[in-house]
Amino acid sequence: MPKRLKTLVDLPTNKDKLVEFCREKGLNGYEIEIILRIYWKKQSLNFISYNMDFSKYGRPQKYYSVRSINNFHKDAFLKLIMK
Repeated sequence: MPKRLKTLVDLPTNKDKLVEFCREKGLNGYEIEIILRIYWKKQSLNFISYNMDFSKYGRPQKYYSVRSINNFHKDAFLKLIMK
């Protein structure tokens, strides 16, 4: 999935520039981390669902399913495209 969506937006390859780009577009902290993990660290959604702690971002659950993370990713990517 990341390879298909990366063709829509030219994302920076540098970590700091990618974080700055996400902040300019108004992404939340957990959305920025999801984007970083997918496009910079090249992690899979399964790996993210088992290892990313969402409680530090004020989310009600500590871990989320792959489907939820996929929805978070789609929402974050739409923010990157639309704004």
